[in-house]
Amino acid sequence: MIPHRIRVSNAVAWLGSIGVLAALMSGCRQTHRPAPSGPPPTKAPTTSAAPAPPPMVKIAPLPVRPVTKSHPTTPATTCPEMGPNVPVAPTDVLDTCDIGRTTVYALGPETLQLALIHVDPPRALTADFYEVTLVLDSPSAAAWASFTAAHVQDHVAFIRDNLVLEAPIIEEQVASGRIVLTTQTA
Repeated sequence: MIPHRIRVSNAVAWLGSIGVLAALMSGCRQTHRPAPSGPPPTKAPTTSAAPAPPPMVKIAPLPVRPVTKSHPTTPATTCPEMGPNVPVAPTDVLDTCDIGRTTVYALGPETLQLALIHVDPPRALTADFYEVTLVLDSPSAAAWASFTAAHVQDHVAFIRDNLVLEAPIIEEQVASGRIVLTTQTA
């Protein structure tokens, strides 16, 4: 009877060792993932090509005009009826308002048009101010750098659909190819 017990205890120890070994081995396997619900994935090409660039968005040129006069709107001085369908030649003066119709502007002839390649969405700086960054293409960046160098402290207006988007005063030459505007209108 003792030899039989030894065999049973050896068998139990042997089976226990296998159980422990199986438990350890199962911890080294990858976790089971369910099969994908769609078609089988295609094998990615093994070339080292760069990822495709995002699609280019065509942004209309941004006209720039000098501000010759500006004043807030009042009941006595309202905005002229100026919309996108009213033709205004680049060589003509333009009497218009800002988008919010809070300021009336007298603008000189168009001095240049800036080609934009990217415009960041407005970013809140404070409760009342936003920052918008315009990125220019290379020829426009060079033209803007020359223009701003020659017109420090001049008041200019960026125009869209015959309305003033923003009318900053040039504080210094801008040679970065980026225009950063601080505005109260998102």
